[in-house]
Amino acid sequence: METTIQPVPQATQPASVPRLKSAYGVIFALACASAAEVVLGPLLSESSTPFSPFGRVAIVFLTLYTVHRFALGSLRTYRPVFKDLVTLGFILIGGVALVWGGRILSIGLAHYSQTNAASPALSPEALQFAVPYAAAALLIQAVLGLHYALVLTLSFAVVVGAYSPSQVIFVPYVLATSLMASLSLARCRSRSAYIKAGLNVSLLSVPFALAWVVMTGAADFPAVATPIVSSIIGGVLCAFVASGATPIIEAVGGYVTDMRLLEMATLDHPLLKELSINAPGTWNHSMVMGMMVEAAADAVGANAVLARTGAYFHDIGKMKKPLYFVENQSGGENRHDKLSSSMSALIIRSHVKDGIELAKQHKLPQAIVDMVPQHHGTSLIKFFYDKACKEAKELGDDAPEVDRSLYSYPGPKPQTKEAGILMLADGIEAATRTISDPTPDRIQGLVQKMINTVFASGQLSECDLTLRDLHLIAKNFTRILSSIYHQRIAYAEPAEKGAEKPSQAKKADKPEQEEESSPETLEGLEQEANDNDKENMDSGNPEQEQEGEDKQDGDSSSSNEDLKRLGI
Repeated sequence: METTIQPVPQATQPASVPRLKSAYGVIFALACASAAEVVLGPLLSESSTPFSPFGRVAIVFLTLYTVHRFALGSLRTYRPVFKDLVTLGFILIGGVALVWGGRILSIGLAHYSQTNAASPALSPEALQFAVPYAAAALLIQAVLGLHYALVLTLSFAVVVGAYSPSQVIFVPYVLATSLMASLSLARCRSRSAYIKAGLNVSLLSVPFALAWVVMTGAADFPAVATPIVSSIIGGVLCAFVASGATPIIEAVGGYVTDMRLLEMATLDHPLLKELSINAPGTWNHSMVMGMMVEAAADAVGANAVLARTGAYFHDIGKMKKPLYFVENQSGGENRHDKLSSSMSALIIRSHVKDGIELAKQHKLPQAIVDMVPQHHGTSLIKFFYDKACKEAKELGDDAPEVDRSLYSYPGPKPQTKEAGILMLADGIEAATRTISDPTPDRIQGLVQKMINTVFASGQLSECDLTLRDLHLIAKNFTRILSSIYHQRIAYAEPAEKGAEKPSQAKKADKPEQEEESSPETLEGLEQEANDNDKENMDSGNPEQEQEGEDKQDGDSSSSNEDLKRLGI
């Protein structure tokens, strides 16, 4: 079943996010280059490198700035704000500090092994394979994403190359292991994902260690085993360093990872519990939306976990006045009947402000808080606006002009793909409930019509959803809603109240018979005893057994007829 979105000429294409000022990129590159020289420069002797300190800073600075500008121009998801560049710089400097610590430790261990007669002599370069070079890329991948990890990987490899001129193999080693770590953590949904990424880094590090052995011409067992064991240790250390540093970066930088979102999206969250009690209709609406936006976000390459979590919390503001929203009204009087159109619109709009306040009180991530107003954008509360216009028309020329701003949400419009998908799902899920006969064709038509309406109104003009994305979103919305709101089978009722199995009717009549023959005197007890004896004597009669079998067959055939009548 194809779902098409009709292009609307008056709707504008999504606007590109403004690029970061060049000054921020210069500050970022210069700060990282200077910090690398301060940390690693003292470890280099004049004979070990052909570059002067100024030359090393210049090389690192120019490379970092070029990589940053290239990523801004070619990677759509690389749109850092100043905070992101600060985080990127600190993690890069932290990786440089790890290299410094690893080299100091490897030099110390190598010196100890060479001076201790009982220990085989170890090479400091071989021990450097245990340094967790890929930890920085792993951490950036978890916090900011793949494209940021790519920028850091290229920058970090240049730093390592500039300060390891005698060990050329470490440049491709840092590149390969960092890229492997980033790709292995592309869908980080649990803490065990770090371990998996670390093991992948270890597996990739072993061939580099063997290549280093071949390059150095090492032949004895300690010289061969040391880099191999060190490379395995380095991969495992990457996992532990990154998993331990992720919560710190989340807390200090205000970032939110998929793991934190999954922890929030459990139904044990206090806000979701309160929502299910005070506004059960809104809670059910949010759960269905969660399924819709997760499937759609996966299809268009957005963050499905962020979209689903945002769907769960997007209407928490309705808990303040739940009975003013139709999904929480279980029949009876509609409270809006006694209010003016402007007052009703004010109450409807207030759930956005209340939702933001509740989200901040419970310290939800900013990405979730932003979705509360953005999922409505600047859209019009059309029902009450039309009602106000109708009332004004009836009053004639004396009626004041209806102020459209009083019937519009304050915004802003959706700024991300996830918020745009949430806006579409919110209206479509609510409208689907109004279909009297929800066939797949009707659901498909409704989905297509509402997406076209939102697109034409310009509400999606500030997010990165494309026409192709809208096609995929419509397809997934139709599939999910058709599986939920499908037609039900009408089960037949029994033809009459007494249409029950004969065996059950017999059992039901038995207490009445016993009550009628219930003995109340001594003669009655004796008569009952005689009747029981007579029944025991007749129990072996073959004719009675045959009659019993015929009766059972009759019961069985009667039961089959009842089952057919019920449609089973």
